[in-house]
Amino acid sequence: MTEHDRAEGRGDERVLYAEQALYDRSPFNLWITTALLYVAMIGLLVIAALIDRAPHAFLNGPIPPADYAAKVGLVLPLIVCAVLCMQRYSRLGELRDAEAFARALKPGVRWQPVFPLVRLRIFTAIGAAVGLAVVAFAAAQAPDTRHMATLIWFGLLAALLGALFFRGLVLTRSAARHTRQVIETGVNIDLLRIERLYPWGRAAARTSLVWFTVSAATLLLFASTGFSLYSAAILVACAVMGLWVFMGAMSQMHRQIRQAKAAELDRLRSEIARLSSRLGAEKDVAGQLQGLLAYEARIAAAPEWPVDQTMLMRVGVSSLILTVPWFGQAFAGAVVAHLGGP
Repeated sequence: MTEHDRAEGRGDERVLYAEQALYDRSPFNLWITTALLYVAMIGLLVIAALIDRAPHAFLNGPIPPADYAAKVGLVLPLIVCAVLCMQRYSRLGELRDAEAFARALKPGVRWQPVFPLVRLRIFTAIGAAVGLAVVAFAAAQAPDTRHMATLIWFGLLAALLGALFFRGLVLTRSAARHTRQVIETGVNIDLLRIERLYPWGRAAARTSLVWFTVSAATLLLFASTGFSLYSAAILVACAVMGLWVFMGAMSQMHRQIRQAKAAELDRLRSEIARLSSRLGAEKDVAGQLQGLLAYEARIAAAPEWPVDQTMLMRVGVSSLILTVPWFGQAFAGAVVAHLGGP
């Protein structure tokens, strides 16, 4: 039984979409599978270069334009692997929190979104077509029939990236819509046990990490030109976007907690006012009033965000991933120079 089946209790292809099925059916863990995917794509690039006898795919000496093409050849598979790996990382986190999600929901509410397969297929085709069009346009600017195998490799990688990007739009939109509906109508908010809502905080932190990681891999393309105000602006924009993804998800839960808290405090204070009016007439009213006042204090002090300091620290530290492209660019440059040297 796969980890997907363990979570669902049945096989549901609407949940186990292609990116997850790839890892679910792999005999290796997340990291080994991702590494093998990267090695396989780089291996295909080397084979294409050997077919073309092309210096721009790591062979026969460094040339400035060729050096750039080789770096792009290293980075494109890395972006693909980052997308696939982080999607799987997020999915495994959801599976670990499956029971915690279920405990915080009303009976019959489904915590996992259902993804529209037809729309996924349509956007996959659109994304692949866009990727191929970009490579075709670039090739048309400087046609070179001597390197067709390498061009085909770049075309396939661009098509894969385009498909993943457009599929990501559908998956993200479906997941966000489902999460919004669940938070608004399906969550049991126990103000004395806000920690039961922490799975949503962890899920938002993982989503933020996905954005940081994929953005860092993509920024490698820009880092090849060296540090500049343009690249610094992209770095800041990515950091802001990752934090916005986290805070956007948490603010919705924050509103629900505040509404539940305000309603409970209003009820308590009405009851306190009612008992206060009977304080001198009935002997047991003082004890009841004292208990209500203590309960009111606990409700008033209840946290209003489904996160703790550890989650906030993880989000802050994960944003440092965006500095990786500049170190990765230096590493890629060293690899290309070594493999292309005499």
